[in-house]
This record gives sequence, structure tokens and C-alpha cells, in this order.
Amino acid sequence: MRASFMWLGLIRCQIRSAIVAPALTALLLLGAGVLCLRATQKPQHTGVKLEGFATIVEPDCITVFDKKNHEIQIHTDKDYTSLVGIAAPVTVWYTTAGGVNHLEDIVYPTRAETFVPTQLIRESIKSIVILPQPEGVENSQGLVSAISKYLVDNTGWFVAPPELTLEIASRTKVPTSSLDAINPNTGEVDMQQYLEPQRALMTTIATETRSDAVLEVRIIKVKASVHAGTASWDDMTEPVASRMSHALTPWEGLGNKGWVYAASADMTLWGQDGRLLWKRRRGFAVLAVQSGMGGKYHERPLTQVYEDSAAMQRWLGNTLGDLAPPIKGTGAPQISPELQKQIEKPK
Repeated sequence: MRASFMWLGLIRCQIRSAIVAPALTALLLLGAGVLCLRATQKPQHTGVKLEGFATIVEPDCITVFDKKNHEIQIHTDKDYTSLVGIAAPVTVWYTTAGGVNHLEDIVYPTRAETFVPTQLIRESIKSIVILPQPEGVENSQGLVSAISKYLVDNTGWFVAPPELTLEIASRTKVPTSSLDAINPNTGEVDMQQYLEPQRALMTTIATETRSDAVLEVRIIKVKASVHAGTASWDDMTEPVASRMSHALTPWEGLGNKGWVYAASADMTLWGQDGRLLWKRRRGFAVLAVQSGMGGKYHERPLTQVYEDSAAMQRWLGNTLGDLAPPIKGTGAPQISPELQKQIEKPK
């Protein structure tokens, strides 16, 4: 009888172990999973949260157009040019130190159609047309001509005369201000609504000129901050003192204010279907330089800038290099006939 009870107790113990052991193992695994999840969770963001659309994506910074009609430049430690497409919706967190915004984290679409690699752009495009948009900068046609020749020399694209686009654009009224796309109820900018008229115009231009893409080139006048004799603006720096300056029209007091007028090139490449393919904005040249004992500012025409062909080639390569890498061994830089006409204009 005693042996029977012993066997019964042993069976009960085995049954209890069979039930408790898996439960204990599952509990331990669950606890380990919770600890692992806590270990892998991202810490809370400490920076400012910003939602908007990427308008400029460069190797070391991203410019975000937010829903309050503001453009904010944020410096990055990682190159997002092959990940974030132009006009892609993004959410960023950033911190500010010394007046410079630094990226903490970013969320962006991972779908392939939100970005077009520049290599694919070069392979799929055979001809483009340029739409020049001068905005208060004289002699800017020379820069448009230089951009056109650079693309022809380094991509093999056929570039149609810009006169074709100007005639088509003159027939189409397109709102140029983001204020036209502001939702009156929320006060936020609808980026898709803002881009829609531009897309329609670019599609019309591409179709009527039988081009694969349209390069919109806006030459704009901006204020460049001056510090220690050097102007800085739009990813460009340039000394403001020059022996070549001509005393044409003095701009009194600009030196004391710490700024000078400068020209920037804001370029956007649109596909035949109105899709944004590539965008780049970069400073080109200061429009006034210091001369004389008094250090007064005098106007500097762009025709004077065009005379330095080596500097022009450096600027074109640095600005357009990601879209059209410079071809090595092409010999000395050549000036196009259109650019030569700009240089020869009376100063």
C-alpha cells in the first residue's frame, strides 16, 4: 500500500512539473522579451518636431517647407540625397545650437516612387528645355546659357532654346506664391495644391517642345550676410573686396548693415509628367563689391563674373555635379557664343 502511495505522489509531482515548467519558461521568455523591447525602443525626442515637405536635399542638409509657409534648413550627419525625394512628406525632429539647426531624427516615405536617383535621370532623359525665370537680376541670361552648355557637354542631352518655354509660359497663368495654397480654415499650406499648377505648366511645356524634362532656372536677388569681408548665402561664400570692381552705382551704408545683394540660382528639374525629379539652390555671385579707401560698395555686373571662365566651370561643377558629373579630360573650358555676347555687352 505504501508503495502505491509513493508511486501516486511521484506521478502527481511529474504532472505538476509538466504544467509548471512550461508556464515558468514562457514567463521567463516574456520577461526577457519585455526587457529586449525596452532596450531597443528609441528614446523620446528632445528636439522640435516639424512636419512638412522636403524642398531641397543636399549631402549635409535638408530644407523643409512646413505647413505654416516657412522654409527651415536643417543640417544632417547623414547623406539623405539617395533616400528622400523632392516634395516628399517628412517629419523631422531637430535641435538648435549657435543659430544652426541639427537633425535629431527623420521619418520619410520608403516607397521607391518618392525618389528618382540622378543616375536614372541621366539615363532616361535625352532632351530637355530650360525655363528661365529672372527675378530682378540683370544680365542673368549669361548664367542660363552657361548652365545649358554645361549640361550639353557633360550629359549629351539636347537642350532646346529657352525662347520656346517663355512663349508657352506667357500663355499660362501660374500662381507663384504659396499663399494661394493656404487652407483658410487651418492656415496651413497644401503642398500638393501649391505644386499642381506648376506641374500642369511643366507638362504643357514638355509636351509642346517634345522634351523629356523641363529645367526651371530662377535667378533671384537675395541679401547675403557679410562678416570679416566675406559674404555668405545659399551654400556659397565670396569675398566682397575686389580690385576689378568698377565704380558704377554706389550702394551707401550696406557695409554697416552687414549685408550685400547677391544672386542665387534656384533650379528645379521637372519630368514630362510634371513630377519633381531634382532640385538645387545655390548662391552664384555678389552683386556689389568694396573698393577705394572708404570701402564703399559699388555695383558689380554679372558680365564681370562671366569673364572668369575657370571660376565659372568650378561653380557649375560644384552646383550641377550630382546631376551631371563633370567629364574629365575635356580640355580648357570653352565659352558659349551666347555667354560671349553677355560678356561683350557695354559695362
